[in-house]
Parts: sequence; C-alpha cells; structure tokens
Amino acid sequence: RRGKQHEQRNPNDATSNSSDYDDGSKEMRGVHAKTTIPPQTVCVSIPKSCLITVEMGQSTPIGRKILVSDLELDAPKHIFLMIYVLWDRKLHGAKSFFAPYYDILPKTLRNMPLFWTADELSTLEGSHLLVQIADRAEAIREDYESICSIAPEFAAVATLEEFQWARMIVCSRNFGLLINGHRTSALVPHADMLNHFRPRETKWTFCEETQCFTITTLQSIGRGAQVYDSYGQKCNHRFLLNYGFCVEKNVEMDGFCPNEVPLELGLDLVDCLDW
Repeated sequence: RRGKQHEQRNPNDATSNSSDYDDGSKEMRGVHAKTTIPPQTVCVSIPKSCLITVEMGQSTPIGRKILVSDLELDAPKHIFLMIYVLWDRKLHGAKSFFAPYYDILPKTLRNMPLFWTADELSTLEGSHLLVQIADRAEAIREDYESICSIAPEFAAVATLEEFQWARMIVCSRNFGLLINGHRTSALVPHADMLNHFRPRETKWTFCEETQCFTITTLQSIGRGAQVYDSYGQKCNHRFLLNYGFCVEKNVEMDGFCPNEVPLELGLDLVDCLDW
C-alpha cells in the first residue's frame, strides 16, 4: 500500500515531507509523522490539479444529463463526485490520471453498517440507527435508478453495488471547500487518509495563493505520532453510519456530549380534540 501511495503522490507533485503511511488493513488508514512537526506548519500540500471536484463530475456526459434533468437526488454534490470516479475508472482505467488514487481506495467497506450482514445488523436491535441504515440504502437505490432512467448508459458504467460503494467512499472522504471564491466539494488524495480526533490538532483549507489544498498543524506533533484531522462535532450515529466507527468517549472539551437519542412521541387524536 505504501508503494501505491508514493506512486500516486510523485507524478502529481503533491508534497508531504513530514508524514508517512502505516500499512494497516485493507480498509483502515492512518498518517504518521516521520519527523517532529512544529505548530503552524503546512505538513500537507495537494495541488488543485490533483483534486476531484463536483464540477468535474458535472462536466461528464452523464453529469450533464443530470444537470438538465429535474431529478431530485439525495445528495447532489456527492452524486457528481461519484459520477466522476465511476465514469473515469470505467472509461480510462489504468490510464486515468487518478488511477493511482483509485488503486489505494478500499475495495470493500465492511466496517460501514450499510454493508453489514443481517447477523451483524442484529447487534443494533432496538437502535434507531437501523431505520437510518435502511433509509440510506433506499435513497442510494432510488438515486441509481433515477440516474439510469435519464442516462441508461450509466448501467454499463456502474452496478448498484458499485454505486453504493462510491456513495460511501465519497460520503466518508469528501471535503467542503471554497476554491477561488466558489463553494464546492472535493476528493483530496492523501488528505483523506487522516483519522479523526477531537479537539482538532490540524486545520485544512484551500490556499488561493499556492492553489493547493493544505493541512496545517495547530500544535507540535511528535515523530512517529499519528497526524489527525477532525471530522467535526458529531453524534456517534453519524460517525458509524458515514465513517464506520464510533467514538467511545464522545465528549467535547467543555463537557458537551453531541450524541443524540431520537424519541417517538405519539398522541391520540381523539384525546387531543377533547382536550
């Protein structure tokens, strides 16, 4: 895996002199510091040419058909990123500029509940998360069928299973960015390998001066230590559904716990009218 990642970085001139990769498992990832990194140091810099953006998906033949249609999609920005990845991989294969990046993406996402077996899902019995998983699966299926209805050729680009894979790859890895005054979302090779930790130890942005996506340290990171990103303050159901993990002690520095518990409240209509 490490070799694949270096193949991806070098041709694209992405710089990361202070970090390296652990080999992990096929579905896990992590970035570790090769040297001690001082605070306020740009430790990762990815050129704009290496980013996959919403606009790139919109410019594909299938993306253009979606734009002129009246489709109501579950997550339009995610859809266009998915369209680009699936279309580019199918059309260009190993010749794609992004082929080295595609090669290091997990082939399966077994850590995500969307891909769990019935036996594994049974461990969530009583949890509202089961409803959310079913809703997500249904939304993905509806999006796939809707796209195929206005672009039948898309069925030859991706199966429903591949579409599901792409949806969760994008869901768990995309960055919302402001690029040259335009708000968009992007897949950022290398940067999407950082694991989550709060309070945040790094910050990321798109630098207009260098035209690069950058990650800057907010504190000193020791040699060999993992370099973390913050995925934001989220409830554990969102972490599990969208990223495939939970935070055991999901509590902010001020003591606030962002976990949520949905409650269904019912009212008897007759009693309400009498009251």
